[in-house]
Amino acid sequence: MSGWRTLFPNAWYIAMREYRGRVRARSFVIGTGLLAVIAFGAAQLPILIDLSLSTSQTRVAVVVTATGMPSDSLAVLDRQLNGQSADPNAHKAYVLSWMPGGDVASARKDLEAGKTGALLVIDRDAAGDLRFSIRTDMPADGRVVQSMTPALTSLEIEDRLFRAGTSTAALLAPYDLTVSPVKGSPGGGRDASTEISNYLLSTGLIVLIFMAIVTYGVWVAMSVAEEKGSRVMELMLNATTPMQMLAGKMLGNGAAALTQYGLILASVVGGLLAQAPIHKAVVGTESSAQFGGLSPSVIGAFVVLFILGFTLYSLLYAALGSLVSRQEDVQSATSPLMVMIMAGYFMSVAGLQAIDETWVRVASFVPFFSPYLMLARVSAGHVEAWEFGLAVVLLLAAIAVALFVAARIYSAGVLLYGQRVGLRQIIRAARVPR
Repeated sequence: MSGWRTLFPNAWYIAMREYRGRVRARSFVIGTGLLAVIAFGAAQLPILIDLSLSTSQTRVAVVVTATGMPSDSLAVLDRQLNGQSADPNAHKAYVLSWMPGGDVASARKDLEAGKTGALLVIDRDAAGDLRFSIRTDMPADGRVVQSMTPALTSLEIEDRLFRAGTSTAALLAPYDLTVSPVKGSPGGGRDASTEISNYLLSTGLIVLIFMAIVTYGVWVAMSVAEEKGSRVMELMLNATTPMQMLAGKMLGNGAAALTQYGLILASVVGGLLAQAPIHKAVVGTESSAQFGGLSPSVIGAFVVLFILGFTLYSLLYAALGSLVSRQEDVQSATSPLMVMIMAGYFMSVAGLQAIDETWVRVASFVPFFSPYLMLARVSAGHVEAWEFGLAVVLLLAAIAVALFVAARIYSAGVLLYGQRVGLRQIIRAARVPR
Protein backbone atom coordinates (compact mmCIF):
# COMPACT_ATOMS: atom_id res chain seq x y z
CA MET A 1 0.00 0.00 0.00
CA SER A 2 2.84 2.42 0.76
CA GLY A 3 4.13 1.91 -2.79
CA TRP A 4 0.81 2.95 -4.25
CA ARG A 5 0.62 5.97 -1.89
CA THR A 6 4.03 7.15 -3.02
CA LEU A 7 3.23 6.46 -6.69
CA PHE A 8 -0.08 8.21 -7.18
CA PRO A 9 0.53 11.64 -5.54
CA ASN A 10 3.55 12.35 -7.74
CA ALA A 11 1.94 10.69 -10.76
CA TRP A 12 -1.18 12.79 -10.18
CA TYR A 13 0.78 16.06 -10.15
CA ILE A 14 2.57 15.09 -13.37
CA ALA A 15 -0.70 14.00 -14.95
CA MET A 16 -2.39 17.30 -14.11
CA ARG A 17 0.56 19.24 -15.53
CA GLU A 18 0.44 17.26 -18.75
CA TYR A 19 -3.35 17.46 -19.05
CA ARG A 20 -3.62 21.20 -18.43
CA GLY A 21 -0.76 21.98 -20.75
CA ARG A 22 -2.34 19.92 -23.51
CA VAL A 23 -6.00 21.00 -23.28
CA ARG A 24 -5.14 24.69 -22.87
CA ALA A 25 -3.11 24.75 -26.06
CA ARG A 26 -4.74 26.77 -28.83
CA SER A 27 -4.16 23.98 -31.35
CA PHE A 28 -6.01 21.53 -29.08
CA VAL A 29 -9.00 23.84 -28.59
CA ILE A 30 -9.30 24.80 -32.26
CA GLY A 31 -8.67 21.27 -33.51
CA THR A 32 -11.19 19.73 -31.11
CA GLY A 33 -13.81 22.31 -32.06
CA LEU A 34 -13.32 21.74 -35.78
CA LEU A 35 -13.39 17.96 -35.42
CA ALA A 36 -16.56 18.16 -33.32
CA VAL A 37 -18.27 20.32 -35.93
CA ILE A 38 -17.16 17.97 -38.71
CA ALA A 39 -18.40 14.95 -36.74
CA PHE A 40 -21.79 16.61 -36.16
CA GLY A 41 -22.03 17.48 -39.84
CA ALA A 42 -21.05 13.98 -40.91
CA ALA A 43 -23.98 12.62 -38.90
CA GLN A 44 -26.29 14.72 -41.09
CA LEU A 45 -25.11 13.19 -44.38
CA PRO A 46 -28.21 10.93 -44.60
CA ILE A 47 -30.34 14.08 -44.56
CA LEU A 48 -28.43 15.52 -47.52
CA ILE A 49 -28.91 12.24 -49.37
CA ASP A 50 -32.63 12.19 -48.62
CA LEU A 51 -32.91 15.84 -49.63
CA SER A 52 -31.17 15.11 -52.91
CA LEU A 53 -33.47 12.17 -53.56
CA SER A 54 -36.58 14.12 -52.59
CA THR A 55 -35.79 16.90 -55.04
CA SER A 56 -34.67 14.57 -57.83
CA GLN A 57 -37.50 13.27 -59.97
CA THR A 58 -37.55 11.82 -63.49
CA ARG A 59 -40.72 11.75 -65.57
CA VAL A 60 -40.91 8.73 -67.86
CA ALA A 61 -43.49 8.37 -70.63
CA VAL A 62 -44.35 4.70 -71.21
CA VAL A 63 -45.97 4.04 -74.57
CA VAL A 64 -47.38 0.50 -74.70
CA THR A 65 -48.15 -0.96 -78.14
CA ALA A 66 -47.87 -4.57 -76.95
CA THR A 67 -51.12 -6.43 -76.33
CA GLY A 68 -52.01 -9.08 -73.78
CA MET A 69 -49.81 -7.72 -70.99
CA PRO A 70 -50.50 -8.46 -67.29
CA SER A 71 -52.89 -6.06 -65.62
CA ASP A 72 -50.34 -5.19 -62.96
CA SER A 73 -47.59 -4.23 -65.42
CA LEU A 74 -47.57 -0.59 -64.32
CA ALA A 75 -47.46 -1.66 -60.66
CA VAL A 76 -44.50 -3.96 -61.38
CA LEU A 77 -42.51 -1.14 -62.98
CA ASP A 78 -43.44 1.37 -60.29
CA ARG A 79 -42.56 -1.03 -57.48
CA GLN A 80 -39.17 -1.83 -58.98
CA LEU A 81 -38.28 1.81 -59.67
CA ASN A 82 -39.68 3.48 -56.53
CA GLY A 83 -39.61 0.72 -53.93
CA GLN A 84 -42.49 -0.75 -51.95
CA SER A 85 -43.29 2.16 -49.64
CA ALA A 86 -46.61 1.83 -47.81
CA ASP A 87 -46.98 5.62 -47.69
CA PRO A 88 -49.01 6.82 -50.71
CA ASN A 89 -47.56 10.31 -50.25
CA ALA A 90 -43.95 9.12 -50.28
CA HIS A 91 -41.63 10.77 -52.77
CA LYS A 92 -41.17 8.91 -56.06
CA ALA A 93 -37.91 9.18 -57.95
CA TYR A 94 -39.70 8.12 -61.15
CA VAL A 95 -43.12 9.34 -62.26
CA LEU A 96 -44.53 6.96 -64.90
CA SER A 97 -47.06 8.12 -67.49
CA TRP A 98 -48.65 4.84 -68.65
CA MET A 99 -50.07 5.23 -72.19
CA PRO A 100 -51.50 2.00 -73.64
CA GLY A 101 -51.80 2.34 -77.40
CA GLY A 102 -50.30 5.82 -77.21
CA ASP A 103 -48.85 7.85 -80.02
CA VAL A 104 -45.06 7.39 -80.12
CA ALA A 105 -44.54 10.48 -82.28
CA SER A 106 -46.43 12.69 -79.83
CA ALA A 107 -44.48 11.23 -76.92
CA ARG A 108 -41.22 12.01 -78.73
CA LYS A 109 -42.27 15.64 -79.13
CA ASP A 110 -42.91 15.88 -75.39
CA LEU A 111 -39.49 14.36 -74.77
CA GLU A 112 -37.77 16.83 -77.09
CA ALA A 113 -39.67 19.70 -75.45
CA GLY A 114 -38.33 18.63 -72.03
CA LYS A 115 -41.73 17.66 -70.62
CA THR A 116 -40.37 14.17 -69.88
CA GLY A 117 -36.90 12.91 -69.14
CA ALA A 118 -37.19 9.57 -70.90
CA LEU A 119 -39.44 7.70 -73.30
CA LEU A 120 -40.00 3.96 -72.93
CA VAL A 121 -41.72 2.10 -75.77
CA ILE A 122 -42.98 -1.43 -75.13
CA ASP A 123 -43.99 -3.75 -77.96
CA ARG A 124 -43.50 -7.40 -78.88
CA ASP A 125 -41.02 -9.19 -81.10
CA ALA A 126 -41.75 -12.02 -83.55
CA ALA A 127 -41.53 -14.63 -80.77
CA GLY A 128 -44.11 -12.80 -78.67
CA ASP A 129 -41.70 -11.60 -75.98
CA LEU A 130 -41.69 -7.99 -74.85
CA ARG A 131 -39.31 -5.61 -76.58
CA PHE A 132 -38.19 -2.35 -74.97
CA SER A 133 -36.80 0.86 -76.44
CA ILE A 134 -35.54 3.73 -74.28
CA ARG A 135 -34.99 7.20 -75.71
CA THR A 136 -33.22 9.72 -73.48
CA ASP A 137 -30.38 12.24 -73.51
CA MET A 138 -29.08 10.77 -70.27
CA PRO A 139 -26.01 8.47 -70.62
CA ALA A 140 -26.59 4.79 -71.30
CA ASP A 141 -24.63 3.89 -68.17
CA GLY A 142 -26.26 6.61 -66.07
CA ARG A 143 -28.65 6.34 -63.15
CA VAL A 144 -31.91 6.34 -65.13
CA VAL A 145 -31.04 3.58 -67.59
CA GLN A 146 -29.31 1.50 -64.94
CA SER A 147 -32.36 1.78 -62.67
CA MET A 148 -34.81 0.90 -65.42
CA THR A 149 -32.92 -2.18 -66.64
CA PRO A 150 -33.76 -4.47 -63.66
CA ALA A 151 -37.31 -3.08 -63.62
CA LEU A 152 -37.78 -4.07 -67.27
CA THR A 153 -36.32 -7.50 -66.52
CA SER A 154 -38.94 -7.98 -63.79
CA LEU A 155 -41.69 -6.86 -66.18
CA GLU A 156 -40.50 -9.32 -68.85
CA ILE A 157 -40.49 -12.18 -66.31
CA GLU A 158 -43.98 -11.24 -65.13
CA ASP A 159 -45.24 -11.18 -68.73
CA ARG A 160 -43.80 -14.61 -69.54
CA LEU A 161 -45.32 -16.08 -66.39
CA PHE A 162 -48.66 -14.49 -67.26
CA ARG A 163 -48.62 -16.04 -70.72
CA ALA A 164 -47.74 -19.40 -69.11
CA GLY A 165 -50.80 -19.18 -66.88
CA THR A 166 -49.13 -18.22 -63.60
CA SER A 167 -47.58 -15.19 -61.90
CA THR A 168 -44.74 -14.10 -59.65
CA ALA A 169 -47.11 -13.94 -56.68
CA ALA A 170 -48.12 -17.56 -57.27
CA LEU A 171 -44.50 -18.69 -57.51
CA LEU A 172 -43.60 -16.86 -54.31
CA ALA A 173 -46.60 -18.08 -52.33
CA PRO A 174 -45.57 -19.21 -48.82
CA TYR A 175 -44.95 -22.89 -48.26
CA ASP A 176 -45.06 -25.11 -45.18
CA LEU A 177 -41.72 -25.19 -43.31
CA THR A 178 -41.03 -26.61 -39.87
CA VAL A 179 -37.70 -26.08 -38.09
CA SER A 180 -36.94 -28.35 -35.11
CA PRO A 181 -33.88 -28.41 -32.82
CA VAL A 182 -31.65 -31.47 -32.73
CA LYS A 183 -32.10 -31.73 -28.98
CA GLY A 184 -33.45 -29.55 -26.23
CA SER A 185 -35.17 -26.26 -26.92
CA PRO A 186 -34.50 -24.02 -29.93
CA GLY A 187 -31.53 -21.74 -29.50
CA GLY A 188 -30.92 -18.02 -29.66
CA GLY A 189 -33.73 -16.93 -31.91
CA ARG A 190 -31.59 -14.40 -33.75
CA ASP A 191 -32.82 -13.52 -37.21
CA ALA A 192 -30.69 -12.39 -40.14
CA SER A 193 -31.39 -8.67 -39.64
CA THR A 194 -30.27 -8.87 -36.00
CA GLU A 195 -27.06 -10.64 -36.98
CA ILE A 196 -26.32 -8.02 -39.66
CA SER A 197 -27.04 -5.19 -37.22
CA ASN A 198 -24.73 -6.73 -34.62
CA TYR A 199 -22.02 -7.24 -37.24
CA LEU A 200 -22.14 -3.58 -38.30
CA LEU A 201 -22.19 -2.46 -34.67
CA SER A 202 -19.21 -4.65 -33.79
CA THR A 203 -17.25 -3.34 -36.77
CA GLY A 204 -17.99 0.27 -35.84
CA LEU A 205 -16.95 -0.13 -32.19
CA ILE A 206 -13.76 -1.98 -33.15
CA VAL A 207 -12.84 0.82 -35.57
CA LEU A 208 -13.38 3.39 -32.80
CA ILE A 209 -10.96 1.58 -30.48
CA PHE A 210 -8.45 1.05 -33.26
CA MET A 211 -8.47 4.72 -34.28
CA ALA A 212 -8.11 5.93 -30.69
CA ILE A 213 -5.17 3.63 -29.92
CA VAL A 214 -3.29 4.46 -33.12
CA THR A 215 -4.00 8.21 -33.14
CA TYR A 216 -3.57 9.03 -29.47
CA GLY A 217 -0.99 6.37 -28.70
CA VAL A 218 1.38 8.11 -31.12
CA TRP A 219 0.36 11.36 -29.44
CA VAL A 220 1.60 10.05 -26.08
CA ALA A 221 4.86 8.81 -27.61
CA MET A 222 5.53 12.14 -29.32
CA SER A 223 4.86 14.02 -26.09
CA VAL A 224 7.49 11.90 -24.32
CA ALA A 225 9.98 12.33 -27.15
CA GLU A 226 9.43 16.10 -27.15
CA GLU A 227 10.13 16.35 -23.43
CA LYS A 228 13.18 14.14 -23.72
CA GLY A 229 14.57 16.21 -26.56
CA SER A 230 14.34 19.35 -24.41
CA ARG A 231 16.16 17.59 -21.51
CA VAL A 232 13.23 18.36 -19.17
CA MET A 233 12.87 14.66 -18.46
CA GLU A 234 16.28 14.47 -16.80
CA LEU A 235 15.40 17.27 -14.38
CA MET A 236 12.06 15.74 -13.48
CA LEU A 237 13.58 12.32 -12.85
CA ASN A 238 15.72 13.89 -10.11
CA ALA A 239 12.54 14.59 -8.12
CA THR A 240 10.46 11.53 -8.99
CA THR A 241 10.83 7.89 -10.02
CA PRO A 242 10.59 6.61 -13.60
CA MET A 243 7.40 4.72 -12.77
CA GLN A 244 5.76 7.83 -11.35
CA MET A 245 6.91 9.87 -14.32
CA LEU A 246 5.64 7.32 -16.81
CA ALA A 247 2.27 6.85 -15.08
CA GLY A 248 1.77 10.61 -14.84
CA LYS A 249 2.59 11.30 -18.46
CA MET A 250 0.44 8.42 -19.66
CA LEU A 251 -2.51 9.50 -17.50
CA GLY A 252 -2.22 13.17 -18.40
CA ASN A 253 -1.79 12.77 -22.13
CA GLY A 254 -4.22 9.87 -22.22
CA ALA A 255 -6.88 11.89 -20.39
CA ALA A 256 -6.40 14.79 -22.82
CA ALA A 257 -6.68 12.43 -25.76
CA LEU A 258 -9.81 10.80 -24.36
CA THR A 259 -11.27 14.24 -23.67
CA GLN A 260 -10.92 15.15 -27.33
CA TYR A 261 -12.18 11.76 -28.47
CA GLY A 262 -15.11 11.92 -26.05
CA LEU A 263 -16.16 15.35 -27.32
CA ILE A 264 -16.02 14.10 -30.92
CA LEU A 265 -18.09 11.01 -30.08
CA ALA A 266 -20.54 13.21 -28.16
CA SER A 267 -20.91 15.35 -31.27
CA VAL A 268 -21.63 12.26 -33.34
CA VAL A 269 -24.28 11.05 -30.87
CA GLY A 270 -25.75 14.56 -30.68
CA GLY A 271 -25.84 14.71 -34.47
CA LEU A 272 -27.65 11.38 -34.65
CA LEU A 273 -30.19 12.48 -32.05
CA ALA A 274 -30.72 15.74 -33.96
CA GLN A 275 -31.40 13.94 -37.23
CA ALA A 276 -35.14 13.66 -36.63
CA PRO A 277 -35.96 17.38 -36.16
CA ILE A 278 -33.45 18.45 -38.82
CA HIS A 279 -34.81 15.88 -41.27
CA LYS A 280 -38.35 17.10 -40.58
CA ALA A 281 -37.38 20.74 -41.10
CA VAL A 282 -35.26 20.22 -44.23
CA VAL A 283 -36.88 17.28 -46.04
CA GLY A 284 -40.35 17.52 -44.56
CA THR A 285 -40.70 13.86 -43.55
CA GLU A 286 -40.22 12.00 -40.32
CA SER A 287 -36.95 10.18 -39.65
CA SER A 288 -35.00 8.98 -36.64
CA ALA A 289 -31.50 7.75 -35.87
CA GLN A 290 -31.05 4.00 -35.59
CA PHE A 291 -29.02 2.53 -32.74
CA GLY A 292 -29.77 -1.14 -33.42
CA GLY A 293 -27.99 -3.49 -31.02
CA LEU A 294 -26.47 -0.71 -28.90
CA SER A 295 -27.65 -1.98 -25.51
CA PRO A 296 -26.42 -0.79 -22.06
CA SER A 297 -24.34 -3.96 -21.69
CA VAL A 298 -22.58 -3.32 -25.00
CA ILE A 299 -21.94 0.32 -24.10
CA GLY A 300 -20.56 -0.71 -20.70
CA ALA A 301 -18.28 -3.34 -22.24
CA PHE A 302 -17.08 -0.84 -24.84
CA VAL A 303 -16.16 1.76 -22.18
CA VAL A 304 -14.30 -0.79 -20.01
CA LEU A 305 -12.38 -2.40 -22.87
CA PHE A 306 -11.72 0.96 -24.49
CA ILE A 307 -10.12 2.45 -21.36
CA LEU A 308 -8.13 -0.66 -20.44
CA GLY A 309 -6.94 -1.28 -24.00
CA PHE A 310 -5.96 2.34 -24.45
CA THR A 311 -4.11 2.34 -21.12
CA LEU A 312 -2.12 -0.79 -22.01
CA TYR A 313 -1.03 0.48 -25.41
CA SER A 314 -0.37 4.02 -24.14
CA LEU A 315 2.11 2.67 -21.60
CA LEU A 316 3.97 0.86 -24.35
CA TYR A 317 3.85 3.90 -26.64
CA ALA A 318 5.26 6.09 -23.87
CA ALA A 319 8.07 3.60 -23.19
CA LEU A 320 9.05 3.35 -26.86
CA GLY A 321 8.76 7.11 -27.27
CA SER A 322 11.37 7.56 -24.54
CA LEU A 323 13.93 5.69 -26.64
CA VAL A 324 14.18 8.46 -29.24
CA SER A 325 15.27 12.07 -28.90
CA ARG A 326 13.38 13.52 -31.86
CA GLN A 327 9.71 13.40 -32.73
CA GLU A 328 10.65 12.46 -36.30
CA ASP A 329 11.96 9.11 -35.00
CA VAL A 330 8.80 8.16 -33.09
CA GLN A 331 7.24 6.31 -36.01
CA SER A 332 10.21 4.02 -36.51
CA ALA A 333 10.53 3.34 -32.79
CA THR A 334 6.86 2.43 -32.41
CA SER A 335 6.54 0.41 -35.63
CA PRO A 336 6.71 -3.01 -33.83
CA LEU A 337 3.83 -1.91 -31.64
CA MET A 338 1.89 -0.78 -34.70
CA VAL A 339 2.30 -4.25 -36.20
CA MET A 340 0.75 -5.77 -33.06
CA ILE A 341 -2.16 -3.30 -33.14
CA MET A 342 -2.82 -4.01 -36.80
CA ALA A 343 -2.68 -7.76 -36.13
CA GLY A 344 -5.33 -7.43 -33.43
CA TYR A 345 -7.52 -5.31 -35.69
CA PHE A 346 -7.38 -7.71 -38.64
CA MET A 347 -7.92 -10.68 -36.33
CA SER A 348 -11.09 -9.03 -35.01
CA VAL A 349 -12.37 -8.31 -38.52
CA ALA A 350 -11.79 -11.93 -39.49
CA GLY A 351 -13.22 -13.12 -36.18
CA LEU A 352 -16.54 -11.39 -36.85
CA GLN A 353 -17.06 -13.89 -39.66
CA ALA A 354 -16.42 -16.82 -37.30
CA ILE A 355 -17.35 -15.47 -33.88
CA ASP A 356 -17.84 -18.93 -32.31
CA GLU A 357 -14.59 -20.47 -33.55
CA THR A 358 -12.11 -21.72 -30.93
CA TRP A 359 -9.29 -19.42 -32.04
CA VAL A 360 -11.55 -16.37 -31.58
CA ARG A 361 -12.47 -17.46 -28.05
CA VAL A 362 -8.85 -18.06 -27.11
CA ALA A 363 -7.54 -14.84 -28.69
CA SER A 364 -10.24 -12.79 -26.94
CA PHE A 365 -8.44 -13.48 -23.63
CA VAL A 366 -5.03 -12.31 -24.87
CA PRO A 367 -4.63 -8.77 -23.41
CA PHE A 368 -3.22 -7.26 -26.61
CA PHE A 369 -6.17 -8.55 -28.64
CA SER A 370 -9.04 -8.69 -26.12
CA PRO A 371 -10.08 -5.01 -26.53
CA TYR A 372 -11.02 -5.92 -30.10
CA LEU A 373 -12.10 -9.56 -30.02
CA MET A 374 -13.86 -9.58 -26.65
CA LEU A 375 -15.79 -6.47 -27.68
CA ALA A 376 -16.80 -8.22 -30.91
CA ARG A 377 -18.05 -11.22 -28.95
CA VAL A 378 -19.98 -9.03 -26.50
CA SER A 379 -21.70 -6.97 -29.19
CA ALA A 380 -22.54 -10.18 -31.10
CA GLY A 381 -24.02 -11.70 -27.93
CA HIS A 382 -21.66 -14.67 -27.93
CA VAL A 383 -19.92 -14.29 -24.53
CA GLU A 384 -20.60 -15.36 -20.95
CA ALA A 385 -20.25 -12.97 -18.00
CA TRP A 386 -17.34 -14.93 -16.52
CA GLU A 387 -15.48 -14.76 -19.83
CA PHE A 388 -15.73 -10.99 -19.92
CA GLY A 389 -14.62 -10.78 -16.28
CA LEU A 390 -11.60 -12.99 -16.95
CA ALA A 391 -10.60 -10.84 -19.94
CA VAL A 392 -10.77 -7.70 -17.76
CA VAL A 393 -8.65 -9.32 -15.02
CA LEU A 394 -6.03 -10.38 -17.57
CA LEU A 395 -6.00 -6.85 -19.04
CA LEU A 396 -5.45 -5.33 -15.58
CA ALA A 397 -2.61 -7.78 -14.93
CA ALA A 398 -1.06 -6.94 -18.30
CA ILE A 399 -1.30 -3.21 -17.49
CA ALA A 400 0.54 -3.77 -14.18
CA VAL A 401 3.29 -5.73 -15.93
CA ALA A 402 3.48 -3.19 -18.74
CA LEU A 403 3.83 -0.35 -16.22
CA PHE A 404 6.73 -2.12 -14.50
CA VAL A 405 8.57 -3.01 -17.72
CA ALA A 406 7.82 0.31 -19.41
CA ALA A 407 9.15 2.22 -16.40
CA ARG A 408 12.52 0.50 -16.77
CA ILE A 409 12.62 1.21 -20.49
CA TYR A 410 11.56 4.77 -19.75
CA SER A 411 14.34 5.35 -17.22
CA ALA A 412 16.93 3.81 -19.55
CA GLY A 413 15.64 5.91 -22.43
CA VAL A 414 16.91 9.08 -20.78
CA LEU A 415 20.46 7.94 -21.51
CA LEU A 416 19.82 7.06 -25.16
CA TYR A 417 20.47 10.38 -26.88
CA GLY A 418 21.42 10.17 -30.56
CA GLN A 419 21.68 6.37 -30.48
CA ARG A 420 20.04 3.95 -32.87
CA VAL A 421 17.31 2.02 -31.09
CA GLY A 422 17.23 -1.73 -31.59
CA LEU A 423 15.37 -4.66 -30.10
CA ARG A 424 18.44 -5.77 -28.14
CA GLN A 425 18.70 -2.36 -26.48
CA ILE A 426 15.04 -2.42 -25.52
CA ILE A 427 15.33 -5.87 -23.92
CA ARG A 428 18.51 -4.90 -22.10
CA ALA A 429 16.89 -1.72 -20.78
CA ALA A 430 13.87 -3.63 -19.48
CA ARG A 431 16.07 -6.13 -17.60
CA VAL A 432 18.24 -3.60 -15.77
CA PRO A 433 16.67 -2.13 -12.58
CA ARG A 434 17.14 1.58 -11.86
